Amino acid sequence: MAHLIRRRSILVLAISWLILLPVLGAPNQSALDIAPVSISEPAAPTITGPSYYEFENGSRGHTLVYNATDSDPKNYTVTRDGSRYDSGLWGGGDITVYLVYLYTRNLIDVLPKTFNFTITVFNDDDESASINTTVYVYEDIRPPQIVQPANMTYEEGSFGHEIFWQIDESNPAFYNISRVSNEPSGNATTLVSGTWDGNNITYGVDGLNASRWYLYTLFVNDTLGRNATSTVNVTVFPDLSFPNVTSPDDISFEFGAEGYSIVWHAYDSNPKNYSVTAVILYNDTSYGNVSALRPWVDVIESDWTFTDPAGQDIEIILDGLFLGNYSVTLSVFDIYDRETNDTVEVNIYKDLRAPVITTSGDLVYEEGYTGNVIEWSADESNPVFLNLTLNDVEILANGTWRGENYSLDVDGLDVGVYLYNMTFRDYFNQTSWAVIQVEVTPDAHLPTIAQVVIIQSFNKITTNNLTLQAYVWDINNISSIEVQWGVGNPESEDFEYSTMNMTSASIQDFFTAELGEYRLNQVVWFRLNATDNSSVMNQNLTNWTSVVVVRQSYVGIPAALYGFVALMGGLSFLVILVLYFRTRTRGK
Repeated sequence: MAHLIRRRSILVLAISWLILLPVLGAPNQSALDIAPVSISEPAAPTITGPSYYEFENGSRGHTLVYNATDSDPKNYTVTRDGSRYDSGLWGGGDITVYLVYLYTRNLIDVLPKTFNFTITVFNDDDESASINTTVYVYEDIRPPQIVQPANMTYEEGSFGHEIFWQIDESNPAFYNISRVSNEPSGNATTLVSGTWDGNNITYGVDGLNASRWYLYTLFVNDTLGRNATSTVNVTVFPDLSFPNVTSPDDISFEFGAEGYSIVWHAYDSNPKNYSVTAVILYNDTSYGNVSALRPWVDVIESDWTFTDPAGQDIEIILDGLFLGNYSVTLSVFDIYDRETNDTVEVNIYKDLRAPVITTSGDLVYEEGYTGNVIEWSADESNPVFLNLTLNDVEILANGTWRGENYSLDVDGLDVGVYLYNMTFRDYFNQTSWAVIQVEVTPDAHLPTIAQVVIIQSFNKITTNNLTLQAYVWDINNISSIEVQWGVGNPESEDFEYSTMNMTSASIQDFFTAELGEYRLNQVVWFRLNATDNSSVMNQNLTNWTSVVVVRQSYVGIPAALYGFVALMGGLSFLVILVLYFRTRTRGK
């Protein structure tokens, strides 16, 4: 009997332990703060726009534009006299309602016609805002409206002349253009006619004869039979003028310089030909690099035409000419053999300058920093060679120079002072030089130690494992990272030392160290010492910092649920006890 009672007691204790285990092993939730949630009520959408809009029946391009705003826009709807007209997604910007649908859906059956539009916008919370607009469509009672062009005159042979009629009409139908003149024939002629789409009308009037007048008449009508006309008088004069030529300033520049030219602008209603010739007042064909030079060559254009109604630029390039003085003349003729001339004096003088050098200036930077560049540029008409030395040691000897700028990357230098001397030489052995000093100073910044975190992980009921993680960086890279830690007084105890390791190759500049296993409520002190790889080996030693070893909490289940489980476990335990003692009593 005693054996049976012992077995039943063991069974009750085992079941009770399984029921109470979630409560006994539950983390301490008393330290968790339940902060109240602040909920702000969103504002309803807003919408503004026209309350009234009217337009003439048949006119095009009419829209209603509304400005609507909301932090969480959703969609919009448009109704016309209570019926659906349009809808769509709304991204929070303006909403445009196109009134062309009144025609494509045959909604205008009588005139005048009034429509009542309601535009409603919705946000994600289904809050809405609406606005009403009355649209009034009135009957087309006007004839086409034409803006009268000015009368026109031009010289025979000139081109690019057009008559431009600007017209406003909602219901265009037909147009034609006719012409009368004092020509012996073709005195009343329809030039063009056809269906009119309502656009403005342009008609070219080039090629007319001299000493004649011409009356061009535009006729337009609309679909309701209303019409309008406009007449423009075009008069053509004979070409009695000489060609027109601008007169550029005289030119003077250093031998070898490039980019110089003479530019005339010439015009005539009836151009024929032109020529550009030079009288060489002085020439030295032995001065400079003669293999790259050229003599003057006359320019003859026997068939002078141009496509721009305003005329043509005539340009003569002066690059590469021999040293000397030139008197350059442009002669322009029209078909009536009228002639216009213009002369420009060109003076090409000797190269008497050495190269004129401009530098980026002296440079100072702290070791490890990048993006350091020094630059030289020189103004020279006849460049040949350049030479570069560093502290009197040649690093570029007699390099070919054609006038381009020169730049040098000076990153990665050791601490010290460096003198870069650039020499430029021209074809005539004229030389200039410029020295740039680069000073590299020692690294003046301690390594960065940030985001220091102690990670506590469960080991046993009474102990945790501690892992230290930190972000450590320096522009000159890190030479070493050491962590010192222990329990007790950090100023008097011998603590442990360990080198930190990089977390992983893919996570740069993050380092970790395992500090070991510690009992709950123990205070562990630690500090980090990072040394950079600069010339002065800067060290950043952090202050002592402590961490208390605490029981690890599981935050996945609310404390209220654990309370409920504990209550149900207690009730279950009481039920098992009652059943046990009843069974025991019956057994006796």
